[in-house]
Amino acid sequence: MQKKQEAQKPNYSRIIFCICTIAVFIVTSGYLVLSGFATQQEVHFGYKEGGDIDYSVKLKEGNFLEETELKSGDTYLAGLVEQIPAYYKYQANFTAPVSGDYAYQFVATIGAERDNGEKYWTKTYDLTEEKQASIDNSQKLVITEHVDIDYAQYAKYLEAFREEYGLAAKGTLKVTMLITGDFTTEIMDRPALLDSEISLSIPLAEESIDIIVETNTDNNGKVYTKYISVETGEHRFCRLAGLLLAVATIYLIGKLIVDGVVARRTHRYEYTVSKLREEYDNLIVDIDKAPKIKGLNVSTVKDFDELLDVYNTVKMPINFYEEDGESHFLIVSEKLAWQYVLREDDFIERPAKTKSKAKKKESKQTRRRARK
Repeated sequence: MQKKQEAQKPNYSRIIFCICTIAVFIVTSGYLVLSGFATQQEVHFGYKEGGDIDYSVKLKEGNFLEETELKSGDTYLAGLVEQIPAYYKYQANFTAPVSGDYAYQFVATIGAERDNGEKYWTKTYDLTEEKQASIDNSQKLVITEHVDIDYAQYAKYLEAFREEYGLAAKGTLKVTMLITGDFTTEIMDRPALLDSEISLSIPLAEESIDIIVETNTDNNGKVYTKYISVETGEHRFCRLAGLLLAVATIYLIGKLIVDGVVARRTHRYEYTVSKLREEYDNLIVDIDKAPKIKGLNVSTVKDFDELLDVYNTVKMPINFYEEDGESHFLIVSEKLAWQYVLREDDFIERPAKTKSKAKKKESKQTRRRARK
């Protein structure tokens, strides 16, 4: 007989390499596909406002201080104050060029109140008419205006209210520049709105006054957000590369499955052939190619046990040869021939090592029965 075949063991290194490659392909293709379709981009547009007021205090003529004007930031005797010249400055800085219209106006508000802050009376006067203006494709809006505040006149208004109603009310004069605007920008699909104010707060009916500057820019630092779709060559490349890699991944997975099935079948086939030849090595004769059986009455048996029954009857050797990847077992006796082709249904699995001794004992018993 020829040297017996040994069933080849699976190539575990190759299997592990393929699994690792597939895992890398899956992660990479997923990343590329997601990057390729991530065309939505968040765009931010906003603006920041600021304001300041510079003022001085003009005193009544013939005052004992023998000065006509005082600088800002001091405490002033109310009875000496005649007028307060104020210079208002408002600024808005946009993150992108804008175009639109804006308006501003000065108003004065007198309020009479109790000691606890509860309002008795409030009245607003328009110091100036509303002024309209516009900007075109600019990132900055600056408004500078001058207004003269007739402090003495507003103090008289409050005094008249107190005398008429007999109330010892405190009072406040608030002079405010109101700013409104409506601006558009190319990157946004809605306008940016301004609604802000800068004011001076001045106590009335007090012996001394401290002037307070308030920059009530309510929209300070306001941000608008928009989502836009951006399609670049990099996105298209990522999509194409990701899809190709996904196809390659599917191919590798399919190939690994097919190779596994084929390898398992081959492994079972080789082990089955090796097992049969090992157990019946004294009955089987290896031949190089199929014998000439033309003219013989050939019978095909269903399994190897039937072929063993034939052998026990005719006492002729079992010829073994392989052809087209199949194992053929053949007994020839005069003008009769019996043939068995190893079928996949007859393949057996390699037993675990713990069962090898039991299998050896069983195979010896089988050989004894075959020789009888």
